[in-house]
Amino acid sequence: MIGLRSAWYAAGYEATRLRTRRSTFGVFGLAMFGSALATLPAARAAVNSGDPQAHVGWVVAGGSAGMILPGTVAVLAAAWLGAGLVTEDYRHGVGLTTYTRLPRRGAGLLGKLLVALVVGITLASATRLAAYATAVGGFALTRGSEAAVHLSLGFVLALPTPAESCCAALGGMAGVLCAPVLRLRILAVPAAWLVTALTAALLPGSHSPYTAGIVRAVTELGLPVEQTAIALPEGLLLSLLVLALFALRRRRID
Repeated sequence: MIGLRSAWYAAGYEATRLRTRRSTFGVFGLAMFGSALATLPAARAAVNSGDPQAHVGWVVAGGSAGMILPGTVAVLAAAWLGAGLVTEDYRHGVGLTTYTRLPRRGAGLLGKLLVALVVGITLASATRLAAYATAVGGFALTRGSEAAVHLSLGFVLALPTPAESCCAALGGMAGVLCAPVLRLRILAVPAAWLVTALTAALLPGSHSPYTAGIVRAVTELGLPVEQTAIALPEGLLLSLLVLALFALRRRRID
C-alpha cells in the first residue's frame, strides 16, 4: 500500500514537471506537425487514385507511414518524453531534488511509467486529430476534382485506434525503461521504437512489414510461432524492467 501511494505521488510529481516544461509542448507541436506532414502526400495520392473515398482511412492513418507502425510519430514523441523523465534526473542537479522527494526509486520508476502511459495515449489522440484535420483540409482543396466531389470523412476517423494508443503508450514506457540502461536519450528513443515495432509486428492482425521476417526467423529456429509471439515481447519488456531497476539502484547522483 505504501509502495502504491509512493508511486502515485511520484506520478503526480513527474506530471507536474512535464506540464511546467515548455519543451513538452514543443514536442507535442512537432509530433502533430509531423503527423500532418505525413498526411498531405497521402491525401494527394488518394485523390490521384481516382477513388479517394476508398482510401480515406489509409490517408488519416498516415499513408505509407501507417503501414510501418500505427501512430509512428506518437510513438517517437512519447519515447522522447518518456526517456527524458529519466535522463533529466541526472542533469543540472535535478536528480537530487527528485530522489530527495522520492527516495524509493522503484516507486519513482513506476510513477514515470504511469505518466509515460498517459502521455503516449494523449499523443496518439493529438497526432490522429492533426492528421484528420489535415486530411479534411487537403480534400477540401480538391473539391474541384471529379474524384473528390462526393468525398466524406466520418469523425470516428479522428479517434486513434486501440493499436495506435497502445503502441504510443508502450513507446513512452519503453523510453522510460531504456533510458536508465542506455543513459542517453538519443540512444534510448530508437531502442524504445525498436521494442515497440517488434511488439506491434507480433500483434494479431498486424500489417507490419516486419511480421513476415519475424515469423520466418522463428520457424527456421524450430520454435512455435504463436507461443513465441506471446513470450518474446513479454520476456523483452520484463528484462528491460529488471535492467532498468538495477541500473537506477546502482547509479549514483552527483
